Amino acid sequence: MSDQFETLFEPYLGLRLSAFDNAKLVVSVLAAHGQQFQAAEIILLTGDEARSVKHYGVKWLDYWIDCGKLNQYQVGLSLVDECNKKSLEMINEINVPVMSMQQVGFMCIESAHFDHC
Repeated sequence: MSDQFETLFEPYLGLRLSAFDNAKLVVSVLAAHGQQFQAAEIILLTGDEARSVKHYGVKWLDYWIDCGKLNQYQVGLSLVDECNKKSLEMINEINVPVMSMQQVGFMCIESAHFDHC
């Protein structure tokens, strides 16, 4: 795993958010640190095309951050490793709202509260 990824996202790696909330979190953290990124719907191809599922992903530097399957809830962030990067296909770029870090904090608190209710 990339040291840069761990440094930026370490506070959030234990969270389990929806895939789209993960995408919002990733683009917001990257924007707050002045980093360039590209959010997209991606497919992680498997040998069986019927089992290949759409995910939200964010391209940053030379990495893809997997935010989870579309419509998936309670999923964590993961870095697409070098082996799987070859089987990643970008479908289309998407616009993900960039939140302030205060909004990110509120989203994380709401998620933690919801998980324990």
